[in-house]
Amino acid sequence: MSIKVGIFFGGPSREREISFAGGRTVYDNLDKSLFEPVPIFVDSFRRWHLLDWEYLYRGSIRDFFPPVALAPASAHGFQVYQESMGPQDELAINEMGDHVGRRIRREELPELIDLAFLALHGEYGEDGQLQRELEYAGIPYTGSGVRASEIGMDKALQKELMAAAGYPSPPILVIEREAFADSPIDEFYQSSVERIGWPMVIRPARQGSSIGVYILQEEEGLAGFERAVSAAFFRENLLLQDYADRSPADRIEYVRHVSDLRDGIAYPMDVQRGDHRLTLYTPDELHDYLEAAVADASGSPLIVLEGHQNEERVIVEGFISGKEFSTIVLRKPDGGVVALPPTEIVKYEGELFDYRSKYLPGRSRKVTPIDLPAAAIDEIRRETERLFTELGFAVYARIDGFYTPEGTIYLNDPNTTSGMMPSSFFFHQAAEIGLSPSQFLTYIIRTSLQEREADDLMALLDRDLDELRASAGAKQRVAVLLGGTSFERHISVESGRNIYEKLSSSETYRPLPVFLTSPIDTEQADEDFVLYQLPINLLLKDNADDIHDKLVHAREHPAIAEIRRSCATITDRYADPDVVFKPVHLPLAELPQVADAVFIALHGRPGEDGQVQQKLDRLGLPYNGSGPETSAITIDKHETLNVLRAGGLPVTEQWLALREDFLLNAEAFYDRVEQRFAYPLIAKPVDDGCSSAVKLIRRREELVAYCQLTFQPGGNRERQARKTLKLGSKEEWPLGKSSILFEAAITAAGAEKFLEITGGMLTHYDGDGELRYEVFEPSEALAGGEVLSLEEKFLAGEGQNLTPARLATTKYSYDHVASRVKHDLERAARLLKVEGYCRIDAFVRVFEDGRVETIVIEVNSLPGMTPATAIFHQAAIAGYQPYQFIAAILDFAKERLRRRWAYVPEAAPTVLAASPTYTAPADPPERSAAALLWLKNIGAALLLLTVLFLLLKTGLNLYTNHGESMVIPTFEGMQIDEARRVAEQEGLNIDVTIGAFDPAKPAGLVVQQQPRVGSRVKNNRTVYLTVLSEDAPDVVLPSLVGNYDYNQYVRLLKVKNIKYRVREREFDAKQEDGTILYLYYDDRKITDEDLREGVRVPMGSTIDFVITQRKGGKVTLPDYRCQQYGTAEFAITGSQLVIGRVSGDFTDRYQAYITGTEPVAGTVLETGAKVNLVLSDTPPDGCE
Repeated sequence: MSIKVGIFFGGPSREREISFAGGRTVYDNLDKSLFEPVPIFVDSFRRWHLLDWEYLYRGSIRDFFPPVALAPASAHGFQVYQESMGPQDELAINEMGDHVGRRIRREELPELIDLAFLALHGEYGEDGQLQRELEYAGIPYTGSGVRASEIGMDKALQKELMAAAGYPSPPILVIEREAFADSPIDEFYQSSVERIGWPMVIRPARQGSSIGVYILQEEEGLAGFERAVSAAFFRENLLLQDYADRSPADRIEYVRHVSDLRDGIAYPMDVQRGDHRLTLYTPDELHDYLEAAVADASGSPLIVLEGHQNEERVIVEGFISGKEFSTIVLRKPDGGVVALPPTEIVKYEGELFDYRSKYLPGRSRKVTPIDLPAAAIDEIRRETERLFTELGFAVYARIDGFYTPEGTIYLNDPNTTSGMMPSSFFFHQAAEIGLSPSQFLTYIIRTSLQEREADDLMALLDRDLDELRASAGAKQRVAVLLGGTSFERHISVESGRNIYEKLSSSETYRPLPVFLTSPIDTEQADEDFVLYQLPINLLLKDNADDIHDKLVHAREHPAIAEIRRSCATITDRYADPDVVFKPVHLPLAELPQVADAVFIALHGRPGEDGQVQQKLDRLGLPYNGSGPETSAITIDKHETLNVLRAGGLPVTEQWLALREDFLLNAEAFYDRVEQRFAYPLIAKPVDDGCSSAVKLIRRREELVAYCQLTFQPGGNRERQARKTLKLGSKEEWPLGKSSILFEAAITAAGAEKFLEITGGMLTHYDGDGELRYEVFEPSEALAGGEVLSLEEKFLAGEGQNLTPARLATTKYSYDHVASRVKHDLERAARLLKVEGYCRIDAFVRVFEDGRVETIVIEVNSLPGMTPATAIFHQAAIAGYQPYQFIAAILDFAKERLRRRWAYVPEAAPTVLAASPTYTAPADPPERSAAALLWLKNIGAALLLLTVLFLLLKTGLNLYTNHGESMVIPTFEGMQIDEARRVAEQEGLNIDVTIGAFDPAKPAGLVVQQQPRVGSRVKNNRTVYLTVLSEDAPDVVLPSLVGNYDYNQYVRLLKVKNIKYRVREREFDAKQEDGTILYLYYDDRKITDEDLREGVRVPMGSTIDFVITQRKGGKVTLPDYRCQQYGTAEFAITGSQLVIGRVSGDFTDRYQAYITGTEPVAGTVLETGAKVNLVLSDTPPDGCE
């Protein structure tokens, strides 16, 4: 029996997209022979949904939740999250859940899962809330417990605890939200300059490590400080004139940025102009509001935008110069703690390691282990292990920090969870000790069961692990080719890694990661490309360039061997017995000896151009995708459209412009472009990836910049061109090209509907050997800018793809339009003789008379296979899970080769032997001697510093102990009157400061003293005491929006030091148990509307609640057979019962007939119980 693992992901935080992508990674990588994954999506209001698996493979949560059918319409193509639906009752949330799966109630969780794997980030996932709920439900879960999670979430609290434990810390200042709103900004600015200095780091106290963080430089001054602190509170001051000065397109872009969940303010959002304050829920509402404000010149020139999902505290701290690192720390099987190799985060000076740098391949560099001597690495590991224990963490944690040039270690961001995308530190560092993602997840689950003392489940998992290791059977070997030398080589690594992970968790295939690159040494100079079989630690490097660097410089850091030894109790049990850590050069001719098939995960040249396919044909190896002839055409965007044009398909006008013509006369070159095409026009490379250097050119300045950057890069001209084209500092550009492909921009041309789509397909052989094309439902591609970016195509949570595309019009159904679009896509594939699979990008025009035009842009014979790409969404709708889709591609490849060579059925597949290991040559004697001398010098310097420190300490003790002195007594914990008496007896003076109010403690209690207890002072010294105030400040009650659950809402009251109690329970079968109906304070009823306007009560007050109760008396279930669902629904809910699962074969639920119920008619049920229904389009037998 497999252990059922409920994977919790999504949630209400600003990092929900990372959680969604991480949950998908866990779902894919769990060893299916040990575990049964159960996807549990947590929505924005913390409700749980058993998600239908196909939605796991959407690019973003916004692609499926809220469901497209229920999402608000947008005039500008904005997609939104659930919060933009406005306040929702339980019935509305249930309806949304029914579109993507079904709602889960907490009481049924033990029936669904044995263990909860927590892939949530931020609020509700990392702060102890969900952990507490799972403990109430009796479900063991992964990671740390409640208290440790609360500490891991609150950065301000972390700083206090770490300082008390003796960890170095930069200067820090905490700004409270209410104080920031009520006090002049220059007071905080001056305090920050005096206490923090320059540069300073400003960040929210309870957000992820890359959310709302800003490095403020001195030249940015007061205005920059106010802007950064406001942004950390998720608030923005907008001068209306600044908005008015923008172009219409830039206004849309501004709204898009402000609406962004990670980088902006998000929704719901309060906007205030003068005395008028309004809550907005969607980007369209914000755009309309700002446009109306521009038209109304009589109002205030300032608009304040403020998100409801905000912060109570912002941290200002000193900037630390040094090497930034991140370390995963694990609980060992024996209860000890071990840190994995720290990873250095390499970025440009003053830059942040933001979301895109973390998760888009090629946008950052991660060096593992950090580039430091082994002794420094050991010190980092010891400090992170100590902090793990100090903070009470369990199972695993990610601890970030800095190592300064002076050798000081600053630990600044302990996290009880980690990102779980394939490129995350979590898997990256585990690979260094030899664990694949699947194996590492198994270890995390086993350790979590041990932490939660789930002995029965532990015994079951141990037994299954033993059986798995003993029954390793023969599998088909698949070489996964990845990397390459093209512009999209980093995306290729991500695609190949995804293929590897999907195949490695299967029972049929054993994948081998093989890196393709240009020749590395002189012996390979005659080769077009070379192959290297990668160990798992290189496969999980951040990008292609990092892998290539490790091939060129194959030496391993000496610290790694020691770390592997310290992790031996883990790897001996969970890693492959034949695991290797060195790359092995694999001559192409030897590929058939280690692989039975090849999956080409390359993009661009070589890979998509037929070179690799031609060589594999000679070796007799089956491979995915089209053959050499078709690949040579589809790599060339100009030639592809020529073939389609000749076949009668509509295509856009093109011109392939050559570099020599540009160099001959640049001005004449620009004139020729403008004579052929009107602005705007499209410029792109003819043979690069689908998103590489594709730009919409609107004017000559941009045309000049594009041509100069492509044909004449270098110097000031290149910098100016990059600025004109709005390229990021780390954004690559395909330099040295011999041509540019110009195209006329495709427009609506009078169509009623006009949209960009991408359509995937899969090919099969019919019984008579004919090629059959299975064309998937196309996706609608929504670009945030003018063309789809790399991020939007391949970065989880960034792209917006609606699958199926919104092809229907007011007069014509989806099926009418989609059938014609899919026919055109298949026609294009047949003209190009595509085989295996492909993805075709196109624009679609739907005219008022029903005509449908599909204008193909390009054809990808080896489409991207990253986890977030649209082809997986489309395959899911067709019924293929990602692994099944990949397996179908490989099945076709093998069948194609069998038919081509008339092979007999294959013999049993061979088992891959252990790869040969590679031993690096020892250092030459001169280098070893030099290293020894260097270590001796360092040791001598450390000894001298130690002696000086001891002398200084002794001298200070002598100095501070001269003359008569006394030890300061303990005043903390006394009432102020008692403290005065003690001070008078000891001959001390008292200076009293009134501090904060604490409802849990008496007024006048001494809570702080200076000098500290135990300090030695002379008589008549003044002691400064801080006592608690007796004046209770007013606090604002939280809104009920998203917080209707009583247990959830009272946690917010606890934070504000408000007491609470249940005054009354009302029966309501339709709503969740404990849903808040009303609040009372001093017998005054408080409604949801009152709370939105702001209700203040004194801290320490008691709030009374009226909440729902789902279960009450008894009811006998009537016989609903033969009734139509639409009629019976009202009767069932009116009987104080709840409709549960609805199943059967029917087309229209409300017109369908009930053929049976579970439980059966006549059963006595408690009110609020669920009734499952079976439906059919026809009445059951015996109905009148």
